[in-house]
Amino acid sequence: MTDNTETTEIFPLFMICVDADQHDSAVFHYACTRAIKEKTRIGLFKTMEIEEFQNWASVEDKMKQELREQGERDLWQIAGHIRETYNLIPEFYIEEGNPIEALGQLSEEVNLSEVIVSTGKDDLSEYLDMKRLKKAAVPFIFIPDLQD
Repeated sequence: MTDNTETTEIFPLFMICVDADQHDSAVFHYACTRAIKEKTRIGLFKTMEIEEFQNWASVEDKMKQELREQGERDLWQIAGHIRETYNLIPEFYIEEGNPIEALGQLSEEVNLSEVIVSTGKDDLSEYLDMKRLKKAAVPFIFIPDLQD
């Protein structure tokens, strides 16, 4: 008796944490050239910070939708740059809440091997939360933003 079930190998993922204005940052050069060399996948990660609106669920839903749409537009723009420059097609990940916690939840399901963050990132302080960072299941690599 033979087993006809296919096992699909999920290649490791380098996750790049991005801001809308970082489409030509050193973080992409680092991550993409390593991904090509090591034959891994590239992911673009963005978090949405949602303030709580008690008794205003429809307002919160509308804000979430607008933030997600803006996040997708930002990621498509960055993905275009990565495709043209490195011939890679990145995956998109848009999550709510604290970035380190959201990445931790994603880590096993997407075979996350490394998180790459630019030091020029707007919300860098969220990624430097040492209590959360110590609990992270994957390494975080911080790349200097050379455009400043």
